[in-house]
Amino acid sequence: MSITGNGLHKRSRKRLKLDIKERGKVDIKKALQSFEIGDKIIVDPDSRVQRNLPQRSFFGSVGRIVNKKGKAYTIEVKQQGKSLKRIDLLPIHMKRL
Repeated sequence: MSITGNGLHKRSRKRLKLDIKERGKVDIKKALQSFEIGDKIIVDPDSRVQRNLPQRSFFGSVGRIVNKKGKAYTIEVKQQGKSLKRIDLLPIHMKRL
């Protein structure tokens, strides 16, 4: 019997799976998109880039951009009815609302 892991992305294989048409290299437009402070976005993780991938509980949540840190953005997200959380994301893991 195998032991299940307790990593950051445990039990998220189905959530991170891409469609057949999306597989392959990353779209350069999505990687270089820019946002303004105050824009609303959806956390849409791209499993082709594991760097700065958000935690599983933030997948699909709506947030507001608060700050920019280098290439990444700081986003304020309400996590499942709890208080506001701040996470740092690359623009490849975001979709404009």
